[in-house]
Amino acid sequence: MSSISTSYTEPAPRLSPLVPAASVQDFTEVERHSSLYLCKFIDVKAGGVICSVPCAIIESSILKEKLEALQVGECLNLEGVTFPELQAFLEVVDARLVSGDGNFTIRQWVSALSVADVLQLGHIRSYVAKSIEEGLTRLDPFECIEVAERRRTQEWLLQPFRRICQRAQPLSPSEILRLGPDRASAVAKARENLMKVIHSKGLFDTIYGGSRLYLSAQNTLANHALQVVKAEPSLSQLAPEQHEVLNTGALRDDTKISTTSLSSSNLIVIKLRDRLYRLPLHYFGNKSLIHELASKVGQGPVNLPSDLHTSDWEAYLKIITARPYEQPEPTFAFSEWMGGLRVARKVDHSPASAFIFSQIQKSYPDQDAVDLLEAARLSQAPPSTWLKARYATLSERPTAISPEEMRRMGEEASAEVCRMREQAAYKRGRKEGEVNSTAHQVHQPPETKYDLPEKEKGPGQKQSPPGRPAEMKSKPKGKPSRQSDYTLQDRPPGSDYHLPAIPQGNLPATPQGKYYDPPATPQRNDYNLPAIAQGKHCDVPATPQKERLLSPGCATRDKTQSVPSMVDALEHPKDPPPSKLPW
Repeated sequence: MSSISTSYTEPAPRLSPLVPAASVQDFTEVERHSSLYLCKFIDVKAGGVICSVPCAIIESSILKEKLEALQVGECLNLEGVTFPELQAFLEVVDARLVSGDGNFTIRQWVSALSVADVLQLGHIRSYVAKSIEEGLTRLDPFECIEVAERRRTQEWLLQPFRRICQRAQPLSPSEILRLGPDRASAVAKARENLMKVIHSKGLFDTIYGGSRLYLSAQNTLANHALQVVKAEPSLSQLAPEQHEVLNTGALRDDTKISTTSLSSSNLIVIKLRDRLYRLPLHYFGNKSLIHELASKVGQGPVNLPSDLHTSDWEAYLKIITARPYEQPEPTFAFSEWMGGLRVARKVDHSPASAFIFSQIQKSYPDQDAVDLLEAARLSQAPPSTWLKARYATLSERPTAISPEEMRRMGEEASAEVCRMREQAAYKRGRKEGEVNSTAHQVHQPPETKYDLPEKEKGPGQKQSPPGRPAEMKSKPKGKPSRQSDYTLQDRPPGSDYHLPAIPQGNLPATPQGKYYDPPATPQRNDYNLPAIAQGKHCDVPATPQKERLLSPGCATRDKTQSVPSMVDALEHPKDPPPSKLPW
């Protein structure tokens, strides 16, 4: 029994292939899928070797009429095709979008091209020829030269020789032996001519110093290398054709039977509900759950769980069987990509998951961010700038993240989105607070300063507002002022000199019966002592020499502390005079 766990305890399928099942032959044609059940094969003979090939490949070729005329038990003979060429052709034809075609050698491509010419398969030949042209710039240049000579294609010589002349390493002894003396000498001469161009263009240090060439310098170097190759006839033209000696042993009919990746013996039967599917086992990867269970099934089919949706399963099969040479090019909707991705995750098919996610990234950049993050969770995508952009999109969304969206995105994505949404909310609140604070300052009425009493104001000077004492004198410039006239009393230990605020208009009366409410100014009086009017003494209660002045309403503090120097000045106002106090 095998199962697969996903985030948020998503129901995982339980594949149970060990349950007894009827043999494949007991199922009727109605239960077989029309295109995803490979059942028709034909025996093909090439170079004295017989192998089985799906009829779908031959049916679209020129041999279709010959195929229909075959009797039961007969095999189709491909004249002029060797078995290695047929084997390479079947491997190239079996290329899929999921697996890619970057691992084929130039020999395999050329062999596939030869068989495609014999079978006159136009769409496969176009695909192979295009791949060969691209491979001439990245595959082994010496193999490219050899297959160009074998195929007698002169156009395939230029790019391999250009790469040999352009590279930094000179020819090795084995490479000289492989090219022959004539072409090796021509390559050495072309490299000498190219070296002069490299020096004249200032590219020597860049090439041989290991630095990376810019695109413009690469194009310049490639163009000059191509020119020196074209100037040498032995490099731009095919060598004289050499006739091979006929091997008499090849005339004997030593027929062998071989299998390929597309042979019927390498297929697997899968059953979902009441429908059968039959495909090559390697389509599901070597480490997938289906591949693991197929080794335990024997002759019976692999039974898929009933909670697996048929639409998702068939979308997954269509994706992993899509060919790069199909006409028209296969296309899938976003829902099909997501359905195939869910199945690939459940059966642990990692290459299919990575391929589907890459196609979603490329084809659906404007899809809903929650859908894209769900795809990232299913494919187990690593952190990237692409994911951060989707997080940022959700952080700016006005609506909150719902529980269903969190389940779809997964724990890690949900936590990151929530964190970014909190940051975005804090920034918005801070910005709104700054706007409101600015608006409050703009609408706040300016403060009115009262410099002189009413009776001393001259013409054009501001008058005192109603309800305020007109006799209030102005505060001398540079002199500290007090906001209240509180008598200081003892406070408990540990308290500081903090006087309570006095409401506006409820000021205590001084012994002279006048009110003083000057505007607040920076004070240099650290002990909050009452202000002293000019020419008058302030009545301060006597305080013991070692007792600290405290405000009312506080507990008693330790009285052993030293008395501030300002208290002495208040008790003896003659030295210095009150009008010239230091504070």
